[in-house]
Amino acid sequence: MFGADSHARPIVLVHGAWVGEWSWNPVLPLLHATGRPVHAVSLTGHGTRRHQSGPHITLSDHVADVVNVLEVLDLVGVTLVGHSYGGRVISRVWKQSSARIARLLYLDAHAPVAGDSGQSPERTAVALANGGMLPFAGYDPDPAIVGGSQGVAWFMDRVMPQSFATFTEQVEVTLPPDLDKTFVLATKSESSRFTGYADVIRLDLSWSYIDLAGPHWLMYSHPNEIAQIISSR
Repeated sequence: MFGADSHARPIVLVHGAWVGEWSWNPVLPLLHATGRPVHAVSLTGHGTRRHQSGPHITLSDHVADVVNVLEVLDLVGVTLVGHSYGGRVISRVWKQSSARIARLLYLDAHAPVAGDSGQSPERTAVALANGGMLPFAGYDPDPAIVGGSQGVAWFMDRVMPQSFATFTEQVEVTLPPDLDKTFVLATKSESSRFTGYADVIRLDLSWSYIDLAGPHWLMYSHPNEIAQIISSR
């Protein structure tokens, strides 16, 4: 049989804005140690696909990146994880490929439960001034969790501007109550865009909700906890 093992419970990781599949590096060895297949997707214009960057890239393009991984590798029973902007992506992926997905995990991420905080007049103005691209801002990595000044330099060398069109396209997804879904909030993230989602989700018994006392880059500050949450079921 050439297709994927339907009992393998694969894990698919979707990174946030500006970064790439490399942002999952701290948790990858821990997830691989579980024996489950792990796929860290590189979204168009980022990571190993940064040469494809440009203002023409949309949310739909990033959704297609992930859907293609699921379909080409014939993955089923997937735990699909989105960090930050990646939450917008995984919501739309579920809409297109729900039969392949067993669980959605939003890691300090945009979730389809409240008004979308991905765009603002300030961001629109910045994008217009930069040819439709948003420069990296507001999520500087803490040297204490990324390996000091050298770790920060390594991180920043790999950051790419984000196409603003990835934020302006609407998600328009309603997740069913019986879907296995988890939201993790980074409670030490200053000026968080994600507390509005958390406020709704913590009152909804159809969700699993977790607070972690760390910054937005939880995979760096809490790799063991994040790996455990991802692989817990």
